[in-house]
Amino acid sequence: MLESSATVVWRLMAIDLLLKDGLVILQGKPTKRSIAIVGHTIEGIYSDGEEPPAKEVMDCTGMYVLPGMIDMHVHLRDLNQSYKEDYDSGTRAAAAGGVTTVVDMPNSVPPVLSRSVLDMKINRARKQRFVNVGFYAGIPRDVTAFDTALVGDILGIKVYPHAPLAGGVTWNSSRIHAALQLSSKYNLPLLFHPDLARGKAASITEFFSKHSCKEEANAVAMFVAALQEVGGHLHVCHVSCASAAELIMKSRAEEILTAEVTPHHLFLSRDDIHGQDGTSKVLPPLRSRQDREVLWYMLCKRCAIDCVASDHAPHTRDEKMRDFAEALSGLPGLETTVPLMITAVLEKRMTWADYLRTCCYLPARILGLRGKGILAKGFDADIVVVSPEEYEIQGDTFFSKARVTPFEGRHVKAKPVMTIVEGQIVYDHGRFVVGPGLVGCVPVRKR
Repeated sequence: MLESSATVVWRLMAIDLLLKDGLVILQGKPTKRSIAIVGHTIEGIYSDGEEPPAKEVMDCTGMYVLPGMIDMHVHLRDLNQSYKEDYDSGTRAAAAGGVTTVVDMPNSVPPVLSRSVLDMKINRARKQRFVNVGFYAGIPRDVTAFDTALVGDILGIKVYPHAPLAGGVTWNSSRIHAALQLSSKYNLPLLFHPDLARGKAASITEFFSKHSCKEEANAVAMFVAALQEVGGHLHVCHVSCASAAELIMKSRAEEILTAEVTPHHLFLSRDDIHGQDGTSKVLPPLRSRQDREVLWYMLCKRCAIDCVASDHAPHTRDEKMRDFAEALSGLPGLETTVPLMITAVLEKRMTWADYLRTCCYLPARILGLRGKGILAKGFDADIVVVSPEEYEIQGDTFFSKARVTPFEGRHVKAKPVMTIVEGQIVYDHGRFVVGPGLVGCVPVRKR
């Protein structure tokens, strides 16, 4: 049967996807609205009864419709560590957790110190990804030998003073200056792990002593002093101590000094470490309850810490369930960060404005991703729909290969149920509705 001319016109005018009657955050409050999507972008936000016709309508009644989280600190492993995580499992975990953009750290095996290794990662991510994937690079032993071919496809430079990617390197004042000069020259943030202690600890007591808050604060002080002399953009990764956070606050400069905190440092403390295995072993370590409270204060009240990042660091069950001294440091976080942070909103620990600023908008701003991180007309349609339902975190349900989590059994009140990347539904109530490699931008670039 032929369609009438009116029907043909209606279909041509229809938007691609309408997220109908969800709770959008307007002026800090959940407000019933519908989101219209055309192609990769948000076409508009509409009140009830004003929505345009759509080819596909998803009923979001009673659920929060939010920008997808931008997680700027993720270890997706792959390459020679694919047994821990690969781009398929890692980006599935991201989509299931309400994360629409991840940025992959360079301490893979082999590390990203050359264009050839970056190309390997880009090619694998393009074939396997379910979300947008960006990349960082490291710095070779000779800073002047930095591969400039990397610059167009990375979002920053990451350094590890406690475990340099290039052998034979000492992170002294001279090298920090050279790294910041590199950051300034190429307009890329220099991200650093704030720890100077090297070597393996023989016991849990030695581990906490070696990676102390004094070490973290000393590292922050060294890098900030260099920043004030050289310039550039310095980003402090996973701040865990009150003393380090206070140093950052005193030197606060939004365009050149930024910082992040992880959910595990916000929600857990050393008191939560039970038993002698590595379930809660992470670097930097879990700190005191007082440190934890100061981190919340610096994140939500003083805004000295800009954003939340998971530091998703997957390991096998065997690598985590060894004796604490032998276990590897790192926790999975892609499937728990959004539920934990929105639960904090629902429990009045932080506001909706805090959540959107720290998990969506500021990560995009720090990385220069102008089309992302905001739910508004003309922005990328990278969206998560979250159901306000209570459930227990269970590692064996993760899409990540890493399923040992210190949040096992914890009750949360927010569940990502639908994830949209570039206007396409990727994840819908526990199942993936597209195949790998079909949705998302790789590499994500500054605009």
